[in-house]
Amino acid sequence: MEGPGAFKEMGFRHAIDLLADSTKANPRELRRLSRLGRWLIDFPVFAEAFAAGELTDRHMRELHKLDNLKVHHQLVESQDLLVDAARDCDFSDFVKVLGYWLNAADPDGCEPAEEVAKSMYSYRKDADGSVSGRFSFDALTGQAFRRLLDVESHILFRADAEAGVKRTPTQRQGAALINLMVRGSQHGGDSSITPMINLVMGQELAETITRQLAEGLDVGVEPDHGDIDRRCELDDGTPIHPRLAATALAVGRFRRVVFDSESRPVDVAVKTRSFPPWMRRVVLIRARGRCQIPGCDAPFAWLQADHITPHSRGGPTKLSNGQVLCDPHNKWKRDS
Repeated sequence: MEGPGAFKEMGFRHAIDLLADSTKANPRELRRLSRLGRWLIDFPVFAEAFAAGELTDRHMRELHKLDNLKVHHQLVESQDLLVDAARDCDFSDFVKVLGYWLNAADPDGCEPAEEVAKSMYSYRKDADGSVSGRFSFDALTGQAFRRLLDVESHILFRADAEAGVKRTPTQRQGAALINLMVRGSQHGGDSSITPMINLVMGQELAETITRQLAEGLDVGVEPDHGDIDRRCELDDGTPIHPRLAATALAVGRFRRVVFDSESRPVDVAVKTRSFPPWMRRVVLIRARGRCQIPGCDAPFAWLQADHITPHSRGGPTKLSNGQVLCDPHNKWKRDS
């Protein structure tokens, strides 16, 4: 259609516009699919899996975003591996596998250096007085930003529900950001509030990174999503590049959590009604920051440590009786 230019004779600027008019489809979506089709020329395995329904449109979006000049060749060679991962994992775990794959495909440390260098925020005032902007953060700073914003948004969600106020999630996030800025400006002085960020890393991996730093070597290790000894991620399961992990190792405090051969934390009983903070963090780490109701994608700020056997029925406050549920599912369980 694009070659002969017949669409111009029919009064359309682009072939996509003619196709959209003929099929009553969304032109923006057709342009996206056209770009995807051109991209798939280099990825026949992805294309075949997409056509067979093994890769969904959401999978294709993530794979397409993954490609760049530095990893293009590795991505072509890894098609079978990533299609297998899509078959074996649910979607959220598939995205984490892609993060681990990207860190391994670009092990020279440029990726996090570029992330840090690109950390920025800019805004502009429009003619009507409204303000719009854009920002970019590295993974660790982004985790702090998301954690603070999610917690504040959840507070507003509860307040809106009690007051009968209806707002979209994006409107609520905008209000949450303003609240955080106002409280920060009222805090005054040189002190600041620092959010807690939990970086989960296997001891073997941490020792390797520490040794490389001590010897003045470039940090070059390959974390593994499926190997608990080589895990390197935030407590919500987001993969972290070893170079960013090295920064955290230099300034962080450590808590040792021992897992058995089946990836279960060694149990420590505590005679208390509520899970103490350290035990709650261990339960969250074990669940990789997700509600344990299948298919639930509740945000991290909604997650709670819950007794599998309720405390009111004699359930002990110990790791083996702990699970992670989001606030709505926890309430549903109590009501049931």
